[in-house]
Amino acid sequence: MRKKFFIKKAFVLIFILLIFITYIHGYNEPWYKDSIFYEVFVRSFADSDEDKVGDINGLIEKLDYFKNLNINALWLMPIFPSISYHGYDVTDYYDIHPAYGTLEDFENLVKKAHEKNIKIILDLVINHTSSRHPWFVSAISSYTSPYRDYYIWSPKRPDKNPNLWYQKPTGYYYALFWSEMPDLNFDNPKVREEVKKIAKFWIEKGVDGFRLDAVKHIYDDDYKNIQWWKEFYSYLKGIKPDIYLVGEVWDNEYKIAEYYKGLPSNFNFPLADKIINSVANQRDLGLIEFLQFERELFKESNPNFIDAIFLRNHDQVRVRTSFGGSIDKSILAGSIYLTLPGTPFIYYGEEIGMEGAKPDEYIREPFKWTDDMKSKYQTYWIIPRYNFIGNGIAFDTEEKDPNSIYNHYKRILELRSKYKALSLGSIERIETQDKSILAYKRELNNEGLIVIHNLNRVETTFNLSFSVKNEDILYIRNAKLNNNKVILGSYSTVIIKIP
Repeated sequence: MRKKFFIKKAFVLIFILLIFITYIHGYNEPWYKDSIFYEVFVRSFADSDEDKVGDINGLIEKLDYFKNLNINALWLMPIFPSISYHGYDVTDYYDIHPAYGTLEDFENLVKKAHEKNIKIILDLVINHTSSRHPWFVSAISSYTSPYRDYYIWSPKRPDKNPNLWYQKPTGYYYALFWSEMPDLNFDNPKVREEVKKIAKFWIEKGVDGFRLDAVKHIYDDDYKNIQWWKEFYSYLKGIKPDIYLVGEVWDNEYKIAEYYKGLPSNFNFPLADKIINSVANQRDLGLIEFLQFERELFKESNPNFIDAIFLRNHDQVRVRTSFGGSIDKSILAGSIYLTLPGTPFIYYGEEIGMEGAKPDEYIREPFKWTDDMKSKYQTYWIIPRYNFIGNGIAFDTEEKDPNSIYNHYKRILELRSKYKALSLGSIERIETQDKSILAYKRELNNEGLIVIHNLNRVETTFNLSFSVKNEDILYIRNAKLNNNKVILGSYSTVIIKIP
């Protein structure tokens, strides 16, 4: 009897220990909370069949590129059949664009990526379809088409927003973004069920989540939008409990906070602007206070919110171009957002200093594997206006240069992967009288780090409250340490482990 008692007690102790270990190591957190995402435009990334258009098999062959960079999740911009180069006007939600490959290729990508512990999320564009989508082709052909009510119609052009209504022989249809992108009618329950069916199809193909395009434009009403996203998220969690959804709410922090009532994650556009503007102005514009304010705001809507942080995406002027071509400022901006709390998203090419500006296709130029653009995998679907042959920006040369933007990104991402305080920890501003210095503390359990940035091109000094040993210096760029003094050169960053 006594033996059975001790065995039972031992099992209880082991169970408690396992729970404790799980808590300490953060295994109870959703996989996406401390992931590092990479936004990739498949057309521009890696070509496997020498037709100069990026494809899914090219991604498969470059999975080690992401792994070496410490990327563990990919957001694929639209890969469905479409008549445009960008894919945001879908003609078939249940297939792969023929230029990119086949469904079998995609399933192989998911399989190979998962083997390397890399997750895959897809860009899901459901606010509208292409005007060439079979639903719309049928809808414009007859008043009695079964797909007529999949879209929004009026017998005459409405007085409200008349420029958003376009004429067909059977009436006027609504299209918010472009005449060839007619909006779907989510008041029709058949549309809502069709969208759920689409998402289910891709989850069954192995995807780990979706980036949701134009989240606030499903209805012309925020409340109705939020109710729809609640319904959609609840449905998908019933199929895949750890599904990740991240919404594009391109608006201020108050509007983003509202959408946390329906979605677990949203892109933080205001924070991205605050980082870019602070670096451009060479002074801290209250970045940490703003971040803390935002996080409290988001928490009121959703205590489990996942802040999707980034610098720029496929719709915006690229980071380096925002800084007039400055690599130093680009590295500094990257060092800031990659040491803040949240789930970071890196736009492809950001890590090698690619440039780009409007029109959009020149923000989405081919990724440069070599400076002569003669790599086996090099895409060339468009003649580059910014990242042209011989401009000195390319992965192969930067990989060999320890001071390149690529290797600085890589070192920061290695630290973010190793030290959970950088992804999951609290953040606290370290006060300084110098507005050109941005300093903060990141802490999680017994792990503490101090991050210091000099936003100015002028050298300055920062005093620590403790002396630093060499082994406590985790990252240093353009700076020197002398006991408890940090001498910060232009656009520098230092990350120190608190002893």
